[in-house]
Amino acid sequence: MPVDLFRPQLGEPHHYAYLVEDIEATVNRLVGQLGAGPFFFVENVPLENLLSRGEPAEFAHSSAFGYCGGGAIELIETVSLAPERVEKAFSAPRPGVHHVGYVVPPTEVADLRSALEERGLPQYLSAQLGETANTFHDARASLGHDIEIHVDCQGLRDFFEMVRGGAESWDGSEPLRPVTS
Repeated sequence: MPVDLFRPQLGEPHHYAYLVEDIEATVNRLVGQLGAGPFFFVENVPLENLLSRGEPAEFAHSSAFGYCGGGAIELIETVSLAPERVEKAFSAPRPGVHHVGYVVPPTEVADLRSALEERGLPQYLSAQLGETANTFHDARASLGHDIEIHVDCQGLRDFFEMVRGGAESWDGSEPLRPVTS
């Protein structure tokens, strides 16, 4: 088997994302049961350029980001989704793992996305948030969850550094915090 069959690779997971019914209730459980936190809350995530296989899409949701143990997690509470393929991708029982996120250098992201598509892990949603661009790939049949690919950028690194820093110095107060600009 040629070595490049396994290239490009995903690398280390960046974060794990969970679909939840209620972010605040989930945060309270995670803090009490696992000592996770604090969580940084983004209400109505302002995504732009949402597309699903070339057509306009909707992924209205709120998210909260925190650390649980040594890893970053995202909690997703959906509001509205379209078209049907996007709605289906977020229809799993809650709470549950939705995706594992990976951060990929800008020079490698197009090849990785193409390779995932060619290997039967189709992209079903793409979006931007400022300089951060991401795609979701359907890996449910292989892994039981999807894969999210982020293009590495300073804004993404800075945001998750803030989340990690909050966890390092956390004294247990204010477990759910609004993200401030």
